[in-house]
Amino acid sequence: MELSVKTYIYLHNILVFLASYLGRTLPLNLDGSPGSYVLYPAWEPCLNGSFAFEFKTEEQHSLLLYLNRGQYFFFEVRLFKGRIGLRVNMGEGTMFIRAGESLNDGKWHTVEVRQDGGVTYLKVDGVEYSKQYPGVLQNYAPLSSNDTFLFIGGLPMEYESKKFKSLALPSVIFEPRFRGSIRNFFYRNCGGEPTRPTPLESSGILSKDIDLCERGNPCLNGGRCLTTDNGLFCDCTDTEYKGDRCDL
Repeated sequence: MELSVKTYIYLHNILVFLASYLGRTLPLNLDGSPGSYVLYPAWEPCLNGSFAFEFKTEEQHSLLLYLNRGQYFFFEVRLFKGRIGLRVNMGEGTMFIRAGESLNDGKWHTVEVRQDGGVTYLKVDGVEYSKQYPGVLQNYAPLSSNDTFLFIGGLPMEYESKKFKSLALPSVIFEPRFRGSIRNFFYRNCGGEPTRPTPLESSGILSKDIDLCERGNPCLNGGRCLTTDNGLFCDCTDTEYKGDRCDL
């Protein structure tokens, strides 16, 4: 049976809507284990770009997003004591903006960052903060793919060793990895149309949104209990112990 043109167009529109809807609503669930991250095509901020995403977590401290462009240019969004911290260097000095309170409550929160000339705006759950960039911004020029990259939740392990020198903000490797959910990640390159980027690669992504640690924490001596697709994992990184349960 052949479909009429009208029926074909109707079905096509339904499929486009469903693809868009699922892409906007299905979250990425990161387990926060060593080496967990999501790599995206790099964002080109120019002087009028922006990005936005939603997240939920119960961790006070973690890296949410890191953009690296060359040796001196970076954007970092992190959670510190339950607050959003934005750190930016566009080649002429570092700027900080902090916003929000108690954002590690396990509920969804929205973060938006946008650039408007020399002013950077940070909006968290609808409340906006801004700060004038301290230096004189030069003409923006795109860089090669080897010089620019964007990660969510953490960076691959090789950046802690052989790729350490390629980071404009080397201290980013010491930020705790994000354990929680990210959804609705969009950005505008140089003020263009909103784009929902597709992840290029990832590690530590949970296939199910189930927190096994809520059933009981087997980790000792301050070890961090993490849920992975292979079961529970005790992260002993910030302790003086090792072993499967941080007991050695």
